[in-house]
Amino acid sequence: MSILRVTKYGESILRQKLKPVDYKELAPKLPQLLKDMEETCLAVRGVGLAANQIGLDYRMALILIPESDEENAPLKRYVIINPKILSMRGEKIEEEGCLSLPGLWAEVKRATDVTIQYIDENGVEQVKRARGLLAKAFQHEVDHLDGKLFIDLLDPTLKPEIKKAIKKLRSKWN
Repeated sequence: MSILRVTKYGESILRQKLKPVDYKELAPKLPQLLKDMEETCLAVRGVGLAANQIGLDYRMALILIPESDEENAPLKRYVIINPKILSMRGEKIEEEGCLSLPGLWAEVKRATDVTIQYIDENGVEQVKRARGLLAKAFQHEVDHLDGKLFIDLLDPTLKPEIKKAIKKLRSKWN
């Protein structure tokens, strides 16, 4: 297993809308890839990691969510391959960050309830309804796969402030 380099804001792969992958072609690489993605996600204390965040143009992401609200609750792993959001309901504004923009946090409006269709790590098509943190994570990761970052959802009047914050933070990124 290895901890992979996380791509940072400004790298072109983060802005690419990724095409669906052929599960059968991806399957042989998947066990090692998922181990590396999980280890990376845990090492950088992330909730999710899209393939383009590690430089790969696969339409897939990994999400690690605590199974309960208890401290040190075990993590449930979701592998979403070729995900599509089927429906979104409700809205909530919450603070959000991103591993590709380390140190930057902002209030983002997201749906509170989403239904998503995807292929899981075993090649089985799934339809999952999610609320709370999982709904937010699904939206965040699908946005990555569509070439969008959470800062794209912010009020345009905040752009100068966000650009200034990114410029300041960039010097700390490796």
